[in-house]
Order: sequence, then structure tokens, then C-alpha cells
Amino acid sequence: MRAFIDHPVILERENVLRGRWPQLDGPLVGYGTMFTMTRLRRHPQLGRAVFDDYPMLRCSAYYRWTYDLLKRNCFLVPLKGVLSLPLERVFQSDRIFLRSDSNYKLFPAGVQQLSALPEFLNRYSDYQNELIVLSETIDIESEFRCFCRHGQYVCGSSYPEAPFLSPSLEIRRLAEEVARRLLEQGICLASIDLACCSDGHMRLVEVGGVNSWGLYGSDPHAFMAALEAQAQEEY
Repeated sequence: MRAFIDHPVILERENVLRGRWPQLDGPLVGYGTMFTMTRLRRHPQLGRAVFDDYPMLRCSAYYRWTYDLLKRNCFLVPLKGVLSLPLERVFQSDRIFLRSDSNYKLFPAGVQQLSALPEFLNRYSDYQNELIVLSETIDIESEFRCFCRHGQYVCGSSYPEAPFLSPSLEIRRLAEEVARRLLEQGICLASIDLACCSDGHMRLVEVGGVNSWGLYGSDPHAFMAALEAQAQEEY
């Protein structure tokens, strides 16, 4: 496994599309796009690796255990049901935040004016039956991505812009609180995005995986060591 870390096998997209996989023995750790990882995990010989459980990383799954740490009002509805809700009365604002329930970003996540929602819904009508998250907007001053394994902080950094800063002890402790709750549900490895907001609160932004999520300024050696340890433990 150490040799794999020191000398990774790089797969070109054309090989992924054509199903041309290398001959390797496991346990292995895959890192790449969700497109690549989804196909790699189907391979009988190579699919024995540390792979993200995409259904468990949907908001509709992990919100059940972490909703109080969001510290904002969030609702899950099908996209086609958005206009039937009294959004201005519920959120006390003319703006809301929308994102996909899934980590497969069906549309760009972001803040939308209520007046622009009909046009937005028409543009993404192909996804009208998909669950989405509606949320009140928050004023984020800085964001951090923390990687955790078995409920413990592994590495992390601020994101998305450089210079990348190391998370404070307070940020790490909140990440570990999220990670411990996920661990109780069988999620051993996760990326946890947290926000420091202008009102002084720290909030959970979202939970992601490890196979396709950017490291930014995180220590790559600590990251790979965690994935290696998990692969050895599970396989």
C-alpha cells in the first residue's frame, strides 16, 4: 500500500470511459472525480477500496443526525414543489439558498432571489422530481474543510481561496463532533465543511466524502495515511 501512495497509478479519462483498467491487487485507495469513482467501484478486482457511500452523503441522510449543527432553517422538497411554498413568510427574506440533495451537483448551489425562482425552475426542469435543499441565507466570513477518520480530526484547511489556513482548535472540535455522529451511522471517513459566520456562530455547511473532495491546503501525507489505514482495516 505504501508503494501505491509513493507511485500512484494515473487513469486517463479515455481509459475510464472505455473500461480499460490496470491489473492491480488490493487493498487500493481511489481518488478522482465522482464519475471515475462510480465506475471504478463496479470493477470486481479494483472495487475493493476506500470508497464513499454516496447515498449516505445525501443531505436527506446525514441531516437526520446533524441538523442542529446547521444552525439555520433547512427544508427538503422536490424541485417542482418550491413555488407552492410560502417562502417569503417562512424565511422572512426575499432570498433563499438552494442546493441539490445529492453530492452530484445537478445545478449550481447558491443564493437565489425569490423573484427569479420561476426562471430558475424552468432552466432546471429536467430535475423537477429531484429532492433539493432550501435554506435561509447565512453570512459566511470563512470556511474550513476538515477530514476526519473514526471521529478524529486528520487534516484540514481553509477553502476555497489561498492562502490556506489551518483550522483552529474550536473548528477541529466541531468537525469531530460531526464525525462522531457520522461514525455511529457507519461513516468512518468524511470531509466536513464548516463556516465561521459574522454572528459569531460556527455552522456545518455540508458533509462530503474523501475520494473526490479537494484537499486545498490539507496535509496530503496525513490524508493518504488515513485512507491507507482505512483500506487495511476494511479489506
